[in-house]
Amino acid sequence: MQASLACYRQEKGILWDMCMEGHHKILRPSAARLLESMRDIGYSFESALADIVDNSISAGASRIEISNDIHHDSGPYLSVLDDGQGMSPDELTQAMQHGSRSPREVRAANDLGRFGLGMKTASFSQCRQLIVVSRKDGELSARCWDLDLVVNKDEWMLKLLSEDDIGRLPQVERIGPSGTLVLWQKLDRLDAVSEHQDEVYTAFNQIFSVARPHLAMTFHRFIAPPPGDPPQKLSMQINGAGIDAVDPFAQLSSPNSDAHEIEILRTGNGDIVVQGFTLPHHQRLSNAQLVAMELGSSLIETQGLYVYRARRLISGGSWLGMARRAELTKLLRVRVDVPTSLDSEWGIDVRKSRIRIPSAARARLRPLVERMTESARRPYTYRGARQAAAPGVPLWERVKERGTIRYQIRRDHPMIEALQQATGTRSNVDAILLAIEATLPLESLFSDVAEAPKAIRQQDIDADELQQLLASFVEAMVPGKDTLPVAVAELILATPVFSTQPSARAILAGLRRIEG
Repeated sequence: MQASLACYRQEKGILWDMCMEGHHKILRPSAARLLESMRDIGYSFESALADIVDNSISAGASRIEISNDIHHDSGPYLSVLDDGQGMSPDELTQAMQHGSRSPREVRAANDLGRFGLGMKTASFSQCRQLIVVSRKDGELSARCWDLDLVVNKDEWMLKLLSEDDIGRLPQVERIGPSGTLVLWQKLDRLDAVSEHQDEVYTAFNQIFSVARPHLAMTFHRFIAPPPGDPPQKLSMQINGAGIDAVDPFAQLSSPNSDAHEIEILRTGNGDIVVQGFTLPHHQRLSNAQLVAMELGSSLIETQGLYVYRARRLISGGSWLGMARRAELTKLLRVRVDVPTSLDSEWGIDVRKSRIRIPSAARARLRPLVERMTESARRPYTYRGARQAAAPGVPLWERVKERGTIRYQIRRDHPMIEALQQATGTRSNVDAILLAIEATLPLESLFSDVAEAPKAIRQQDIDADELQQLLASFVEAMVPGKDTLPVAVAELILATPVFSTQPSARAILAGLRRIEG
């Protein structure tokens, strides 16, 4: 022992190892400065809260209760209570250590942890005091990180709370036979830190309004397991109000999505499971269903890859460089399940909110994505092809020529021909039609269809206008005739402007006698 101690010399707080060739110095980090710095690694309130929920799920919890109170003697707090397996005093102490587990350590398939840092760094991003109380095998224990104490002493000083200390904590009486309670106190990062309770209450409401949908989608496969997932359901609530799952793939809704075939990409360290889902066309959805599927944004903004780690959403609503967002693929969402054994290759960060697709996986994913995007275009291309091939007399036609596409008014349409004959000046009519075609607001149309398809509604046609329009149409098709062949009548009624009018058939029968 004396020989080994002789190897070290302390100088200005730095421990030098004099026995190793070239000398080495052991630089222990300042607890105060390091912890203060770690508070700002990029957590939002909702992502920090999700990190605490990760621990509860990893502990086998079936119920998680998130709550807050601004009236407690110790000041405002936030708590996360679960009914998981709990921790012994030694296990709790280890869990409170920074870097309690190595990221290189093999994790269980259902373990949502990563670096052994999440609970601590997530908590410190929102508060200055973290208390964890846990019960296992009938034994209750509690540990506390108080940033103010650490900064004051500049030491990694973890508080071991006594039985009396524990008894004064909020929510502790609600811990069941086994389970864990996480408490955030000294909430200095609350949006509206104030001595006025109503302002603190408002701040909590604001951050919970953001956290609720985030948790609902991040953990939707635990709250409402889709087909193929383990059936055990997780109950989660905020201040007594349950959190309903937000499924980006609409698997459990009606009408539900069109599920593509499951693809498995096998690697030496685990299998990546890929499945695409094409959402139902907006015309099959109610306004409420469409809003739900837009996930707080729009369909075009929420298309893309949704990457999961152990069924927990890591990244969603982006193609991650695999494709471009497009109007015709806005109904496509692709679920990618990555096992915990590929954490390092996929660059899962400490916040579990960012990934990096490795080049080998990208090369294998790209053709799958291309095939799925082609399939996702069908609800639109099919609808367009059907409209073009349907019986009727469409006024507009789509012209594809030399790699370009344009829309033009049909010059052989009966009403256009009648207009040309009535004016006697074909060139003037053509000039007007060209002006209409040239000023067609394509960009505005595209934007409106992409952002709010349900809001688009053309001007309604009243009964008098419909009768006048039908009369002009009939006269253009069978000028000067008292009768109307049934084939022509059906052609007129199939024309888009009339096909959506229930009274069109009766009005048409009153204009001409239909024969044949």
